[in-house]
Amino acid sequence: MLEGLQTLLKSAARSLVNACAAPGQTGPQRVHALTGYSEGQISKWQSESDPTLMPVHVVAQLEAATGLPIMSRALASLSGHQIVPAGMGQGSEFDLMQAVTKLTAHHSRFATQACEALEDGKLSRGELKRLLGTLLAKQEETGRIMRLLAEKVEG
Repeated sequence: MLEGLQTLLKSAARSLVNACAAPGQTGPQRVHALTGYSEGQISKWQSESDPTLMPVHVVAQLEAATGLPIMSRALASLSGHQIVPAGMGQGSEFDLMQAVTKLTAHHSRFATQACEALEDGKLSRGELKRLLGTLLAKQEETGRIMRLLAEKVEG
């Protein structure tokens, strides 16, 4: 492994987990709610003394939930690249369309998860947590759209 790569990845993982904190939830608690991974596993992803790295699908899920490409920026920096927000210079319609697309994806994900969870007629604690996490992500995207629209109204 490249010198310093482990430190970079662990530092980015810690920052991403901390960025997930929400009112009434620590970062690790919210990551658990969003992903279903235990707080012990989440701790391993952040620990310099443990070689376990955060899985890429978890990175994608957390960055989508927070809107913060923390790990992606760290990875891009390795090759001298930067990440800039999509739609920069594209105009407000593009920004709104991107937000609506993400909201639709969150809704579809929730509907699919709910149908799968209800197949056996019972909802397990894990299924309930996944559904709650998906609804939280949808709620956050709805809030993001509201802020976007309010910014456009205010000029």
